[in-house]
Amino acid sequence: MKTAPIRILIVDDHFMVRLGLIGAFAAERDLEVAGEARNGAEALALFAQQRPDIVLMDGMLPDMHGVEVTRRILERQPEARIILVSINETAEDVHRAMEAGALGYIPKSCEKEMIVRAIRAVAAGEQFVAPHLARKLAERNLLTPLSGRQIEVLRMIAQGKANKQIAAALNLSEATVKTHIAHIMAKLDAPDRTRAVTIAIERGLLRG
Repeated sequence: MKTAPIRILIVDDHFMVRLGLIGAFAAERDLEVAGEARNGAEALALFAQQRPDIVLMDGMLPDMHGVEVTRRILERQPEARIILVSINETAEDVHRAMEAGALGYIPKSCEKEMIVRAIRAVAAGEQFVAPHLARKLAERNLLTPLSGRQIEVLRMIAQGKANKQIAAALNLSEATVKTHIAHIMAKLDAPDRTRAVTIAIERGLLRG
């Protein structure tokens, strides 16, 4: 008895990327492209129409972030199986996607073999994260996370704001801001504010 192919919705704003994926999947007998979307709004509409087995979701779309589209699809259909395909490869990016409910995360630069492997694994109900990204994610999980307030303070430091300006913007005392900065530097193992910002950017903490 022939098993039904895995039906895939490709979400990417670049025509050539979509074309390349369609061509790559044509050689795989168990894979079938159910539809193509150029942005988040199209992805939401097409998912509702087609109910694909797998969504290959670009991380950066013209109208909204791929993680946000993932979150919205899963709110409507909790059984949806989504793989993020992104140029962003920090542990924080992977964490955000998986936290939103994605079952897979692969870099946009990966080879066809990895994409196909990820699709088959996620279609079978497994998680799939590219090995080098899985290592980054494991390392991230060993670190002490920054609180939401500490991220806000760090964003303002990155914008060049002084303690007094940060205190006024967040309705805090300067002493409290200094305490937050001390905790940030300790958690990031940074010798100064500038290095703390650099480390945060490298880890993707200030994105989104």
